[in-house]
Order: sequence, then structure tokens, then C-alpha cells
Amino acid sequence: MRLFFILIIFFSNDLHSVEKNNTNSKLNILKKQTVDIHNEILKNNKELKKIKINIDKNTQKQFIFKKHIKDKEYLGRRLVFLLQEKIYLSPITSVTKNLNSKSNDIITKEIVREYFLKEIKNGINNYFVSLDGIDESKQELEESSDKYKKKKNELEKRLKILEKKIKQVVALQKKIKGNQKLKVKEKKLKKKAKNINELVSKAKTNTQQKSLRKITQIQMPVQGLIISDFGEGKDFHKLKNGLVFKVKQDSFVTAPINGTVIYANKFRGYGNLVIIEDDNGFTCVLIGMKNLLVSSGNEVLKGEPIAKIFPDLRSELYFELRQNGKVINPKSKVEIL
Repeated sequence: MRLFFILIIFFSNDLHSVEKNNTNSKLNILKKQTVDIHNEILKNNKELKKIKINIDKNTQKQFIFKKHIKDKEYLGRRLVFLLQEKIYLSPITSVTKNLNSKSNDIITKEIVREYFLKEIKNGINNYFVSLDGIDESKQELEESSDKYKKKKNELEKRLKILEKKIKQVVALQKKIKGNQKLKVKEKKLKKKAKNINELVSKAKTNTQQKSLRKITQIQMPVQGLIISDFGEGKDFHKLKNGLVFKVKQDSFVTAPINGTVIYANKFRGYGNLVIIEDDNGFTCVLIGMKNLLVSSGNEVLKGEPIAKIFPDLRSELYFELRQNGKVINPKSKVEIL
């Protein structure tokens, strides 16, 4: 009987281990998919910006052409005036009269007439060139607008797929639970740590100095305008040890490195704060996210969405990078995308 219970416990543990491995495998696949889809979205966004620039250029072209010709009626009046010799031909009459009174030089009269007729021809050609330009820019504008709409629709579809995948990742991560010791440690640090330096140094699990065998590539956590560079402290928190990004549209904040989330919670007056460390001695600090998609103990991939940020008056993301505990300029290690 005792052997029977031992066998049940053994098989139960074995099944639990298999289930855990399957869950981890499924989670890793989903994480890689979120990274790939998010990279596609970033690429799509860049293409949209290029198309938008093209649309703006063609709109400007149309404006320039229309400045020369306000409408077809105006063009018609100009051509009628030209044909009636009220603009270009009127000088011919006065010149030829003078020539008749002074000389019978037929060659001179023909040269003068030829000159004015050439001016008329150039004027008419310029008007038609402007009209052709309007038609051409209008066609380019329509093509660019259609392309923009298609890309925008494609982007929206990819975003929906990404959000669905992220929900699946979050659900699986809750199922796995992660490192419970880190969660307990996080709660203590949230109350006891007095500042970011103390929080980072005490949250770290890898305390040994690391000598890098290979260069670790760091990825910027978000696409946006850098409004405060390393050492400047121009953001509303006056933090000088990192970069501050201004975000102009709804964006996902992504993990700058492969690593473990060792803190993901609110901290003092900074709002949501995330700390990620890797096995190469790097630690990332991120501040300013609205919705966190990770919790302490979660493993993350570089480029994996870990939070959301929304554009408002204070939508600034702070990104700090440390190597072996020492603050460094993120730009010195950043991967050129």
C-alpha cells in the first residue's frame, strides 16, 4: 500500500513537471511572437511616417500649382486675352505702326512679330505645364492616401493580434507564478528603500562583478523624442542618470535586454517603476509606464512589450542603464535599429 502511494506521488510530480515544461515552452513561443509582431508594428509605423511625408509633399505641390492657376475659368480668360492680342499682341501693333511710318523693313517687322508670338507660346505652355503638374500631383496624392489607409488598417490588425498575444503571455506568467522570493523582497523594498539608488542596489540579485565576454546589445525601450539627455535632468522628476523620452502616441514599452524583472511596482512619487537585470551585469530602470504587463520574477526577452504608455502632458519615459552597479549612458551600449 505504501509503495502504491509513493508511485502516485512520483507520477503526480512527474506530470506536474511535464505540465510546467509545456507551459514554459508555450510561454517562450508566445514571447518570441510578441517581439516579432511588435518589431513589425515599429517597421509599419516608419513606413506610415514616410507615406505621410509624401502626402504632405504632394499637397504642397498642388498648392504651388494652384497658386499659378486658381481655376479653369481663370485659365480660359487668360487664353482668350492672349488670342485677342490684349496682352502680348498689343505691343506688336504699336511697334509695327512705328515701323511702317519710319521704314519698310519687312525683316525687322517679322523679327518683332516672331518674338511676341514666341512669348505667347511660352505663356500658354507654362499654363498647361502647371495644369499637368496639378493632375500629376493629384494622382500621386491619391495613390499615397490609398497606401496610407491600407498600411493603417494593416497596423490596426497587427496591434489587435499583439494585444491578444500579450494577454496570453500575462495569463501564462500568472500560472507559472515566477520567483516568489522576489515578490516578497519587492514588497519590503517598496516600503523601506529611500531612493532609486537604494532600491536598485538592494533589489539586485547578481551582486558579483561581471566581465563581459561578448558585447551585450541594448535596445531603446520606446520610439520617441529624447527630451532630456544623459546628465541633463530636464524631466519633471529631475533625474540625471538616464534618458527621458517624450511619447506622442499610444506605445508599448519594451524590455531593453534579455533578463529577469526584479521589481515591477509603484515607488514613492515616481509612479510605476520596473527594474530588469541580466546575467552580464546590466540593470535597466524604467519609470513612467501606465499599465504594467509584467511582475517581479518574470523572465523577459529583449524587445518584448512589458508595459503601455499613453500620450498626455506628462507622458515621459525615463530609461536608466547600469553596468555592474555603475550608472552609464544608455547611448554608449544601445543597439542601432
